[in-house]
Amino acid sequence: MLKQWKPFILCFYVLAAALLAVGTFVDLKLDVALNNPTSEFARWFEATGEMPSRLVTTVAGVMLFYLSEKPLLRIFGLVANFGGAAYLGEHLHRYFFRDTFSLPAGIVFGLGVGVIALYIGQYIHVPEKLKKPLIILCVAGIAVWFTQMCVIESVKIVWGRVRYRELLRQGSMDGFMPWYRPGGFTSSNEFKSFPSGHTAGAGLSFLMMLLPYVSPKWKQHKVWCFILPLAYTGTVAFSRMMMGAHFLSDVTVGATVTFTAVVIAVKIIDKKFSLHFEE
Repeated sequence: MLKQWKPFILCFYVLAAALLAVGTFVDLKLDVALNNPTSEFARWFEATGEMPSRLVTTVAGVMLFYLSEKPLLRIFGLVANFGGAAYLGEHLHRYFFRDTFSLPAGIVFGLGVGVIALYIGQYIHVPEKLKKPLIILCVAGIAVWFTQMCVIESVKIVWGRVRYRELLRQGSMDGFMPWYRPGGFTSSNEFKSFPSGHTAGAGLSFLMMLLPYVSPKWKQHKVWCFILPLAYTGTVAFSRMMMGAHFLSDVTVGATVTFTAVVIAVKIIDKKFSLHFEE
């Protein structure tokens, strides 16, 4: 399968390299031109853009719980489902319920979503021949989510790059730093511009590239399994620059981290399970 994706993978990395090169020279100028934090478009994607990262573990967890016959995988599915649901609840509180509910209440709400997802899951019928592929893809999806989150959050802390909106708040652009120059360890969210977590979260939509493993029908539409995630991730990336939260280089690297994790997942699946999927 990886061979079939090679043209798309090459396309992505060429585009990412070009954008990173452009960002090296125009990061600040581009944010100055695009800055519009009151835009409804930008604010909507600020609230919803990284939703793929908030849903993938919940959905995958439910599927693992019902599709697997192995007790450990079923337990792992439950943990993933409710862990992802709590993670979703934190997000909903931050962007939708901050003025209505406390953070604990938001998490409880998210856990309620997990319970509903678990209830609905029992009524979804999956053909026997698809169960093992789906189990493998669910584990891969959770692994990709965990990997990109660890990488993104770790680099943010180490890099310490100031956000454009913080520069505006300070009233000076003197604190601007190019992406290739780490600013040092930080705990402040306003100095966690590089790389973009929202864009990395949106990039989990590239897990669609795993769908051709499930059915020949998806193989026929594999172009859309690349184009749709690329368009969605690009839209979220653009909105983050409008919000003054990130620079072009930030969103480019954020997307690249997640895309690379997906490519690695495809390679591992090819190496370990290729014979199964060819049956």
